[in-house]
Amino acid sequence: MSFAFHRVALASMLVSFASIAAAQSAGMTTDRDGNVGYATPEACDAAIESGKAKFYKPQTKQKPKLEAGEVSVAPMLLKDLSPSYGKGACDKGVATARGRGGVSKALQGKWIPFSPALEINAYKNKDGKVVRVTMRQCDNHFSDLLPRPTPVAVAPVPVAAPVPAPAPVVVAPAPAPVPAPVPAPVLKAAETVTFPYVFGTLGAQRDLIGNGAVGGIAQHNDHDTKPALQVGAGYQINKLWGAEAFAQFGSGHDFENRVESKVRALGLRATVGQNLSEATRLFGKAGIASVKHTGDVDGSETRPTLGLGLTHALNQNLSLRSDLDMFLKKSSDEARSWKELVYLGVGVQYNFK
Repeated sequence: MSFAFHRVALASMLVSFASIAAAQSAGMTTDRDGNVGYATPEACDAAIESGKAKFYKPQTKQKPKLEAGEVSVAPMLLKDLSPSYGKGACDKGVATARGRGGVSKALQGKWIPFSPALEINAYKNKDGKVVRVTMRQCDNHFSDLLPRPTPVAVAPVPVAAPVPAPAPVVVAPAPAPVPAPVPAPVLKAAETVTFPYVFGTLGAQRDLIGNGAVGGIAQHNDHDTKPALQVGAGYQINKLWGAEAFAQFGSGHDFENRVESKVRALGLRATVGQNLSEATRLFGKAGIASVKHTGDVDGSETRPTLGLGLTHALNQNLSLRSDLDMFLKKSSDEARSWKELVYLGVGVQYNFK
């Protein structure tokens, strides 16, 4: 009984040593989780082609994490990414980077087989194009934005036998058509969402002055509209928020009560908006401004300001822009006081992208 047991143990050890030797001869490396890597991409491809590959299995768990230029993430299988991944992928193992893991240290620099049924995170830009993929369970990244696909063999196109001609001249068969290569997914450069800009618009401002009662008889408010200019500089912080500094100047106003005055405004405001299309953006504005009147009725005061803006990109840097701004003022018991100031203008915005 003891002799038989030793024979079985010896046979098991020999099988183990043979397996290890075979793995080393094939350039294989196995980590402590049982995942396998190969010394060359050709060896990895051959293992998948022969059906002997042991596909990588993620061990950790991480939620998806968007990067710059990415607006959504969708789960899918590796084979659904492109026909190029019909047999899976052989990708070079990498270390932790960009806040996400890679593979174990033992497999870094080795070529690792990935199953076509591997669940992945497909990150997309605003046009819905896939710009990056990761392993879904752990969100670990590959050696590039997309893993290296295992080559898919294309079946040869049969060539029809030549039809013998009645004349003794032998007609050569037409060359077989060459199958078109499967196009690789095209990666679009990430959109720039953080940038400074300057702008200028030309339009009109409507100023309103209140008149107190005369002899107990209420008087109507006077208003006048004249050409005006608004210029400024801003910074787009992200896809939603931004900030602007601006100055507004206008021609002199002549009111019905014979008051003459000029007005200028200097202010700071926050912007918040959303893209209506790839080129058009609508945004709201809120802030404070110093509004100063000079002329027959002088006055300088700080007012809240609200507004709307619209930009339409002509190219990466230049956009058309329109602005509607209101400088608010509370009612006053004074005999004569400045009320709301409204500005409407159109112009251009230059983005430093």
